[in-house]
Amino acid sequence: MSDGPLHAVLDCMVFAQTLINPRGPAGECIERGSRGEFLIVVSPAIVTEILELPRKLPSKFAITDDKINAFMSELLPSCVVVHQVPHVFDHPIDPDDSPYVDLAIAASAELIVSRDRHLLGLNDPRKPWSADFRSRFPSLRIIVVEELLHLLKNARDAGPAASP
Repeated sequence: MSDGPLHAVLDCMVFAQTLINPRGPAGECIERGSRGEFLIVVSPAIVTEILELPRKLPSKFAITDDKINAFMSELLPSCVVVHQVPHVFDHPIDPDDSPYVDLAIAASAELIVSRDRHLLGLNDPRKPWSADFRSRFPSLRIIVVEELLHLLKNARDAGPAASP
C-alpha cells in the first residue's frame, strides 16, 4: 500500500447507485471520497461511461444528462484523473471489466470498489480464472462499497496515524 490517502477505482455502478440514491452506501462512499477521506481515481473512459448512464438506466430513475453533468462538475475536482491508461489486463470472463483493472494498475490504486460479480471474482481463490490476476497484482483488492466504508471507519477510529 502506498503512503498517503487510499486510492480507489470505483466502477460505474457505484456512481449510478449514488445518483439513484445519494443517501445509500454508494452515496456515502462518493461523499467521503469527495471530502478527501480517500482518493477516487477515474479515467476519461470511466467518465464517458458515467456520462452514458442516462441512456443505460431505466427512465424511472430520472437520471438525466443535466443531473449527470451537475454531479460530475461537483465530483471531478476531488478526483484523480489518469489520462494515460495502458492496457495490461484482459478479464477472462468479462472483457468490459478490464479497463477498471488497467486504471487501478496505472494509478497504483489499492482498491477497486464494485458490486460486479466478475470483478469481485478476481479475488476469489475458489475461482480458477482468478489465479492469474492474484499472482500478477497481489496488492490490488476488489471489494464492495460496504467494505470500503468499513475500512474508512476503522482508519478514522484508529486516529490520524492509521490509514486503510
